Amino acid sequence: MSICLLLLILLSSSSAWATDAFTLTKLTPKVLMRKPACVSAPDIRHSSSLMALLRGGEQEVETSPSTFDKLTSVAVVAPLSSFAKFYAHQLKTRPIQTKSVTAGIIFGMSDYFAQTIERNKSDEEKKAIAQSRILTTFLVGLFVFGPAANWWYSTMFKLWPSTTLLPTLIKAFLGQILFGPAFTTIFFAAGMIQSGTFSFMRWINKIKNDLPKVAASGAGFWMPVSFISYKFIPQEWIPLFTNVCSFIWTIYLSTVSNRKIKQ
Repeated sequence: MSICLLLLILLSSSSAWATDAFTLTKLTPKVLMRKPACVSAPDIRHSSSLMALLRGGEQEVETSPSTFDKLTSVAVVAPLSSFAKFYAHQLKTRPIQTKSVTAGIIFGMSDYFAQTIERNKSDEEKKAIAQSRILTTFLVGLFVFGPAANWWYSTMFKLWPSTTLLPTLIKAFLGQILFGPAFTTIFFAAGMIQSGTFSFMRWINKIKNDLPKVAASGAGFWMPVSFISYKFIPQEWIPLFTNVCSFIWTIYLSTVSNRKIKQ
């Protein structure tokens, strides 16, 4: 009797276990297959940023192209555009003054760099930058080259207004045989006056010794510059273009002008 009672208890407990197991098996797929809750895009970005930080903190902050373009425009383009408009207005209202001041500034800067190069090449004790020499070169650009270049280019375009090949070559050639040598001799004289070594005979010797070399170098430099300026640059902007190109040329010219004269 006791054995039958024990078997009856075991069977009832096993059936209860089977019922619980069936219920769990039936519910588990529903729980596992339940769709996850919708996650918004900000939450996904936040989670990806958090995971990136946990992996090493190398998450980069991206700047939208529109923001970068705006920053570039404000920092670079806007000031340059404003200066270009201001300079163009000055060219129309005060053409000679604007071109002359531009030439003076560029000439002065060129002489400063020329002196720096001379000091670096010299084995002697470094001398201080000669401010009077920079001032002299500035004045030559302001009172000589600026007005003279304005007159020269205006005259060339009056005589040969066309920008075809032959008139362009004629204007460039005349600049090499007339304007260039004439200005170079004046530049030589100004340099000698500044250094206190000017005399008429020394000036003539300087022209004989150095002008042919300068003219030969100038043909290789200024012929392409003149061709480009006459062919492609608007007339009112040619002096500015030549002034920018003359920055390099005046460094060379200033160095030659201040060499010691061979007796």
